[in-house]
Amino acid sequence: MVVALAVLAAACSKDSPDNNAADRTTTTVESAGGPTTKPESGPTTTIPDSVRIEVVSSQPDRVTGPEARIRVQPAAGDSPDDLRVTLEGHDVTDQLPVVGRSREGVVFGLIEGTNTITATGGGHTVSQRVRSWPLTGPMISGPHLPLLACSTEEYGLGAPTDADCSAPTRVDWRYVTTAGTVKPLTDPNTRPADLATAEIGGTSVPLTIRHETGVVNRSIYEITSVDPSPGGADTDQSDAAWNRRLIYRYGGGCGTTFGQGKVEVDLFDVALLAKGYAIASGSFNTFAAQCNDVLSAETTMMVKERFIEELGEPEQTIGEGASGGAMQLHLIVQNYPSLLDGVVALQPFPDMLTVASGVADCGLLDRYYATPGGSRLTDAQRTAVNGHATSKTCPAWVSGYLGLLDPTDGCDPKIAEAQIYNATTNPGGVRCTLQDANANQLGRDPATGFAPSPLDNVGVQYGLAAVNRKVITFAQFIALNRAVGGYDLDGRATAERMAADPTVVQSAYETGRISTGSGDQRKIPMIDVNLWSDPTGDIHSRFRAFSLRDRLTQQGGEQSAPGFQIWTREPGTTEPGGGSTSLHAIEVVDRWLSDLASDREGGSREDALERNRPKAAVDNCLPPGTTTPISGIGIYDEKGPCRDRYKVSGDPRIAAGAPQADDVLKCQLKPVDPADYEFRLTSDQLAQLEETFPEGVCDWLSAGVGQTTPSMPDRSYEDVVTPDQLA
Repeated sequence: MVVALAVLAAACSKDSPDNNAADRTTTTVESAGGPTTKPESGPTTTIPDSVRIEVVSSQPDRVTGPEARIRVQPAAGDSPDDLRVTLEGHDVTDQLPVVGRSREGVVFGLIEGTNTITATGGGHTVSQRVRSWPLTGPMISGPHLPLLACSTEEYGLGAPTDADCSAPTRVDWRYVTTAGTVKPLTDPNTRPADLATAEIGGTSVPLTIRHETGVVNRSIYEITSVDPSPGGADTDQSDAAWNRRLIYRYGGGCGTTFGQGKVEVDLFDVALLAKGYAIASGSFNTFAAQCNDVLSAETTMMVKERFIEELGEPEQTIGEGASGGAMQLHLIVQNYPSLLDGVVALQPFPDMLTVASGVADCGLLDRYYATPGGSRLTDAQRTAVNGHATSKTCPAWVSGYLGLLDPTDGCDPKIAEAQIYNATTNPGGVRCTLQDANANQLGRDPATGFAPSPLDNVGVQYGLAAVNRKVITFAQFIALNRAVGGYDLDGRATAERMAADPTVVQSAYETGRISTGSGDQRKIPMIDVNLWSDPTGDIHSRFRAFSLRDRLTQQGGEQSAPGFQIWTREPGTTEPGGGSTSLHAIEVVDRWLSDLASDREGGSREDALERNRPKAAVDNCLPPGTTTPISGIGIYDEKGPCRDRYKVSGDPRIAAGAPQADDVLKCQLKPVDPADYEFRLTSDQLAQLEETFPEGVCDWLSAGVGQTTPSMPDRSYEDVVTPDQLA
């Protein structure tokens, strides 16, 4: 949860004279301004006891819309009944009912720009500045990208009310039947005969589900929770049956539609709701709609804010998602610390840009295999060159994702052709490429306005492992590398290889587009669930989870990243005792976070993760016929079914000599080195290599060009109109 706690400064003595106050730059009003992100744990500074103001629903500089959940706490010994709270001089105390020792509620009436909330009580006066952004955004993601197709009507919200696909919020109710299905609750005041119940928080409650749908940040969002008293004005969720845990779900794929898209995750997961979890997501948290992790993080901030305003602050927010959803999880944890407290990633990938390199490689290799020379390579030879478990994997990548390089492919089908880029007839049209969907992070060419591509394959020796193992001949190796070519900025195949601008590559690393093991990636519980499907040609190759581990541990061994665990399952597996692997992993992460929250021993975060580890929070696999997972440190390195049944392969870059971390976008080059080849090169072969790679070959023992860790967490792409400018 990204919440800035109030940091109070000592007030000047109330007995001090106030002569010439208008000429002074100091004030007797205490400040409750807080940091942008949560600080690292460590020694604390004594804070004078006073009234405290906390913005609960977001960071105080990242409020969106006209309201925010505020908590005001009196000084020790004082009563919250005596507190008075104003917003820009207008009394809003009645909006903050007494809750325990504080006043807490949703304050309405914020304007876009800077607002000041002031609380007075017990002889103290403190102020908190709040910066409110438009509900449509942008807040941190940079200037709005084109949004040319809305989805509000499909969600029953009516036609969009503006060009940002805004629409009124809608609340409806559904219920869980005794058969475990979910049905509409047409009359919230009537309890259906087949209404199921569940015990949540020690109380048996009817499983009636509150379902909220709306638009924030131009994204459709949905929130579900168990609501024992549905209907009415729906202004009070104080009796909501939830366990103070929010499951934030992220959808898969990777699309550049420039449309509003759909929420493609299950918001009506009966197993989760019946245990008291609330669930939230947005269409911009579905990578198939907008493959931009910063936009996803921004949407998460805004949807969480809306959730907290309605239901209150969750004790934990656990992110869950598969495939492209896993990419979002790992990058949000790295780049926006404290937004998610724990992670369950299924069919995991570390990020999109390093995966995109492999997608382009597959496109180039498949194109070569269609040539007369390439067509003579056998299936076994192609498999060895591609690096996957089977030659079927590259065609799956090509059919599903190579279109990310083509500016005319992948746009929302509702977008008129006249609005889409055409190099000849419409060069100013929208370009539906991966790089253009991330233009705020990668930059734009000032001459064309197009985002540059970070893809590069100069010096990559495709099939190096295959020629070293004598699966292909040297002549086949040379022919492949001379013909493989690249793609231009419009996704067209070229004879020349792709050469990315080093400044663009460096920007991709510095802004956090590559998972590097920084931010919260080594500080929170994360379970990556590998669903073993490599032999079928499924794109979710097993090595991706181990690639991320290598980045987290940086060759320090898996114990150097104790929060990261890899579970291996086969498709269709049911966990011992019943239930899905996802639910089981969520419960393990939940328990781990609860124990961490009550830990008072101090020390490093790594020590805390280790000593609070639940028994199930460890690497494990569940081969067919076993009833208990095989668990333990080192199970993927030692002889046994977890290593031997579930083999780790790679991709074309790894088969070309790259490390398993697979985190280099553009390799450093070195002269052709005979030591790279497990056979003695003849002088003629050396000459052929030098002719094929005139600039040199990849030096995989060196860091990539521009390869670094993100230069700052919680980055905001400030090149936007700010609330202060709007006000």
